[in-house]
Parts: sequence; structure tokens; C-alpha cells
Amino acid sequence: MAFHTMICEAENANEVLFTCTDEACGRRVVVGKGRPRLTVIDQGDFGARHVGSLGGISIDAVDVA
Repeated sequence: MAFHTMICEAENANEVLFTCTDEACGRRVVVGKGRPRLTVIDQGDFGARHVGSLGGISIDAVDVA
């Protein structure tokens, strides 16, 4: 399984935008700070494991039901 790194692209008081550093991927997600919420903007490489963090917010393995 491929591993991709997510970095903070933008941030405000309520949300953080993470983007994948792999140019061929293009995954972008928004993570809620106060309310646990993950919104996928661009799916990117769905088969890759995406990891990243910013202070108290950490993106790790996510199970989808």
C-alpha cells in the first residue's frame, strides 16, 4: 500500500484544509476542529494511505462504514 503525506494548506478557527503532497494524487480534505468531521473535497488515490497532522488534529487510518 502506498503512503502519502497530507499537509495543511489553509486553516481558520473551525476547519483545516489538508492536501496530499503527491502531485499525481490530488486528495484534499477538510477536517473540523471543534466538531469531529471529515469532508472529502477530492478523493485522489483511494488506495493510498494518507497521513498527516497539525497540532492536536491528526489524520490517520479512517474506517468507512
